[in-house]
Amino acid sequence: MSTIRDQAVPTNSVVVSGVTKLYGATKALAGVDVAFRRGVVTAVVGANGSGKTTLLRVVSGLLDPSSGRVEGPTGRPVRGLTSAQDAGIVLVPQEPTLAGHLTVWQNVSLGRSEAARGPFLRDRAARSLAARHLEGLLPAAVLDRVTSTLNKSSRQLVQLAAAMARRPVVLMLDEPTAVLDEDGVQALHALIRRFVAEGGTVVIVSHRLRDVLELADDVVVLRNGLVSHTGPVTPQTEHQVVRLLSAEEREDRPVHRPDRGHVVLEASGLRGWRGLHVEHLRVHAGEIVGIAGQSGSGRSRLASVLAGAHPAEGEVRVEGTSFRLGSIRSAQAAGVAYIPEDRQVTAILGNQSVAANLLVGREDATVRRGPFRRRAAERRESADLIDRFEVRPRDPERHAALLSGGNQQKLVVGRALSRKAKVIVADEPTQGVDASARGAIHAALAAAAAEGSAVVAVCSEFEELFDLCDRVVVVRDGSVVLDRPIAQVSQDEVLASSLGSDLPDPNHAPNPTEEIR
Repeated sequence: MSTIRDQAVPTNSVVVSGVTKLYGATKALAGVDVAFRRGVVTAVVGANGSGKTTLLRVVSGLLDPSSGRVEGPTGRPVRGLTSAQDAGIVLVPQEPTLAGHLTVWQNVSLGRSEAARGPFLRDRAARSLAARHLEGLLPAAVLDRVTSTLNKSSRQLVQLAAAMARRPVVLMLDEPTAVLDEDGVQALHALIRRFVAEGGTVVIVSHRLRDVLELADDVVVLRNGLVSHTGPVTPQTEHQVVRLLSAEEREDRPVHRPDRGHVVLEASGLRGWRGLHVEHLRVHAGEIVGIAGQSGSGRSRLASVLAGAHPAEGEVRVEGTSFRLGSIRSAQAAGVAYIPEDRQVTAILGNQSVAANLLVGREDATVRRGPFRRRAAERRESADLIDRFEVRPRDPERHAALLSGGNQQKLVVGRALSRKAKVIVADEPTQGVDASARGAIHAALAAAAAEGSAVVAVCSEFEELFDLCDRVVVVRDGSVVLDRPIAQVSQDEVLASSLGSDLPDPNHAPNPTEEIR
């Protein structure tokens, strides 16, 4: 069986020449010239709105450039999706595009001629094809699962398997690790290394430095739709990328101090939803509590119930007053704001403007006068939130669906934090955003805590957990297995607790003769 390396492919798999892309007056790409080399991994980095996703969509044929030219692996022009697919260019988007009602094996094998007879899938051949491409990514037991029942990490891996089933020559990955758990990240890295070793070309957009440093051979930096830097990854790359992606250190992050005498959020006896079993949880005024755990541990289930987004047995109280579980409206009336994990499904009104998304549901006097909307006030408020949370481009009338994934996340966070809530429940609040926006979101959460709000944040990354939070709660199999101040716990203890490993007793004073590690 021949590999990609055996085929007659030029040194450069993809050449982009003078590509521009206009959205009205907004120039998403402003004359991009770049080449992606065969047999290497190229990382494309830049701030949200710099043009990274647009570049991938143009190269993969999903968008037509306003001007310029893209040449594929054969040296022929790429014009449209069919042309790109024929050239072996396959894009794995940041948000999965799977058919939720189909099984995993059907999604992976859909459209593959070797698994079909006419318009119909041949079940045995299709299952075999799907199993082959899922190997090393997910256990075989998921083949018959309905795709919509999988968590977001698993759906992303199914999307990757479906892409590999198309036999790509050039694999383009848009923020592939944004929703992956640690096992998923390692599986992705292994797949990329195998693919490149066979001569494949990988182009990866990522805000995670580890992706750049562990995987990439080349790096391309975009700024305002232009290429500002290209070159090989070197020992100095980490410093360069941090400098390029990070804003100045934020010395003005508000100081917040938990008020242990003031319980704002209290949950008791939560159980019933997919094994959720939490006896008691309190969050104080001015406190940021981080919820940690492995993917599927129940961390997002707990957040969803605390925010009123899903019914469960038990009680959740805000300053002593309970609200109806499973009712977002009841939770909001009690003073709860929610930043959900899956923004595309539950948080973004794609066909509405940025301004409409920021202000949806707002009934306060800032933007309303009785039953009437204050149009000028709405414009001022939306413009202020766009600037505060660095939503790009600065266009309040732009449809939210046209924003990059990172800017959509900033939109959701800005909407939630503008409501002066008593409780803020944030599930992966900085998912898919750049370093500058990450700092802005952390500062905004800290500001809310400083004003007396109780903040609950689901954090899958240790860096965010230990940088942002005052206390860590680890969830495993739907139950709280560790609850401790962040200053009194290590990353190793959090990881061990989430995996079910034995933990040292923090109250046990070691014998002087014991070895201390």
